[in-house]
Amino acid sequence: MDMIPYGQTQGMMRVGTEDRVAGQMMGLPYLPYSTSCVGNTSSMGGTNHHQSHSSPQQDFSPFLLPSMRSPVPKRSISKDSAEYRMRRERNNIAVRKSRDKARRRILLTQQRAVQLQDENQKLQLRIGQLTQELDTLKHILSQRHLQGGEDSAVGEAGM
Repeated sequence: MDMIPYGQTQGMMRVGTEDRVAGQMMGLPYLPYSTSCVGNTSSMGGTNHHQSHSSPQQDFSPFLLPSMRSPVPKRSISKDSAEYRMRRERNNIAVRKSRDKARRRILLTQQRAVQLQDENQKLQLRIGQLTQELDTLKHILSQRHLQGGEDSAVGEAGM
């Protein structure tokens, strides 16, 4: 396995742009896979499943640790080149798209918050109405109960 200097992430590795663009088009973040995760596990001994489970990190270390590739040196690109201008333009478009998406998400969240506040206010009013109706019905029921008790007392006295 190749080694990455401490502090450098695998996200800085140079990989095929087709995979990254396809992942971004589907709205998924791009995370490159190291060959140690995808490749054959027999190179690691193949008995990783049958070792003692004293440390859960032992079983999943290829997935938890960054890949150990050596850093790919950046090739210098002239700022006057067509490739540089094309990369900058694509990056500017991506930045604009990302910021627009964030603005839309914020706007939708704010609209949803206003909608939920309106709905909450209507429900609070409905709760108030139902509570008032319940109190009225309880009062009517207690009045009938009292009248029923007086009627039966009058009926017993008349006998």
